[in-house]
Amino acid sequence: METKPIQIRDVPVDALNVMRMRAAAEGMSLTAYLRRMIIEAASRPTVAEVLERAAQRPAAGLTMEDYVAATRAGRGE
Repeated sequence: METKPIQIRDVPVDALNVMRMRAAAEGMSLTAYLRRMIIEAASRPTVAEVLERAAQRPAAGLTMEDYVAATRAGRGE
């Protein structure tokens, strides 16, 4: 995996101290901890990305009544 250095400016001191404490609690350097957080965040789609993908899918062809009937059947109603 290719990597690039980044710099984040104007981080509030209190927030930086919290991140340092969390990194230390996990036995990690601040750099490794923040790298992991960035990689994890980038691996999860945003709500907008999920909605965009859902909009691209073909319609299921079911009505609300179909969903209600299936739900009731699953409940044994």
